[in-house]
Amino acid sequence: MWRSGTRRRHRRILVAAVVTLLTSVALLGLIGVTRWRGRQAVQHDTRTVIVQTGEELVRRLESRRGTLTFLQDTLRRQPNLTPEALDAMGASAVQHTRHLIGVGLVQGGRPPVWWAAPRSLSAQTLNQVKGAIVQRTRLRGVWRVPSTFITAPSPDDPLLVMFEPLQIGPVRQGAVFGVFAVKPLLDDFFSSGLPQRYPVQVLDGQTLLYRSSDWQGARENPHALIVEHPMRVDAARWTIQMQPGNTGVVKTLSWFNVLLIGLSIIAGLGITTIVWILAARTWILQRAVARRTAALRRASQRLRQMAITDELTGLYNRRFFLNRLTWECERAKRYHRPLACLMVDVNGFKQVNDRLGHLAGDLVLQQVARELQALLRQSDILARLGGDEFVIALPETGHDQAALVAEKLRHIRIRVPDSGAARTALPTVSLSVGMSRVQQPTDSPQTVLDAADRSLYAHKRQSHSQESPLLRSAR
Repeated sequence: MWRSGTRRRHRRILVAAVVTLLTSVALLGLIGVTRWRGRQAVQHDTRTVIVQTGEELVRRLESRRGTLTFLQDTLRRQPNLTPEALDAMGASAVQHTRHLIGVGLVQGGRPPVWWAAPRSLSAQTLNQVKGAIVQRTRLRGVWRVPSTFITAPSPDDPLLVMFEPLQIGPVRQGAVFGVFAVKPLLDDFFSSGLPQRYPVQVLDGQTLLYRSSDWQGARENPHALIVEHPMRVDAARWTIQMQPGNTGVVKTLSWFNVLLIGLSIIAGLGITTIVWILAARTWILQRAVARRTAALRRASQRLRQMAITDELTGLYNRRFFLNRLTWECERAKRYHRPLACLMVDVNGFKQVNDRLGHLAGDLVLQQVARELQALLRQSDILARLGGDEFVIALPETGHDQAALVAEKLRHIRIRVPDSGAARTALPTVSLSVGMSRVQQPTDSPQTVLDAADRSLYAHKRQSHSQESPLLRSAR
């Protein structure tokens, strides 16, 4: 009897031990899967951030290229500028473009001619930069498309060189080039362009262009998660590497999981079962909350985009432009930077609506929006003000540069698209452009817009005597 009771007791203990062991193993597997899914989620979030960061970095570099494009256009219009004028133009470009330290002209295989030489470089480093530029000009096809490459006279101070080819008479085999300081440019971008502080480094092949101070190398953390994203700047191929910003939280969760496993083994079947049920319930709730949060985030992004975008043309709307112009005016007055504003009106738009219908008018507005976007810089702010009126804010643009842009827009001729209602030859429409700029510290955004509007109507009155192609087609 005693032996049978002992056997029964031992059997119960064995069953409880086996059940507890199986439950603990199940919890260990669940926690392992949870850690793996957490690592995948962290990697996914980091990849999303690194892709957005790479796209924004490309846009930032293209905005820097706008200075070289302006110099290229100026040289195409006035190929016979004196050396003094070229030096003054290069010095102005270096002064008004952040991180641009030198600019000049290179032709054929000859040494480059500096319009504004980098003052921060030594003579030896400057000679190495010249050699790299000349070597680059010997590549096939370098004179046909814009080109970007890295030269590293010193491993700690790489330089970014951008080419803008020229296709005009005596300098057909030539290009305007600019030299940028890479590390200050990237440090300025990553310090202000990331939503959170992520450890990041940028590579050009095997050349290290930038590394943040909180980057964890193989010595500090051999198991650190690294996400890579390739990006292309013209023919140059860079690689951005990023680490999650919450690695400390991951370590804390890991220790918490170990503690939870130990408690589950000690507590037995009841406690481990309850912990498993709570863990499963928490995981299900987290999945539901994550899906709901993602849906709300997507809906919020769509609403935000609809609130600032004109439905017909896809440009910014009036509300967004006025808010942005207020910000740009404050920045221009605070830092004493130039800011210009252009008001654009479609000539003969009412006749298009009256003769061909509103569908043709909508097509004209869409075509005008595309033409304006193609001619403006990435940093310029283009919006539809209402009806057939468009407005453009030109940051970092003085009076002469804004006048050149306005004259370029006045030469646009847009053929009215065929909407099916035209029975005669389709006319073309042109643009009237008015210009204003921030001149006084007391100038408000409304003052700048009113000045641009008055300039627009003054231009329309001045050209009123010239009959538009639409009226000639009406006869």
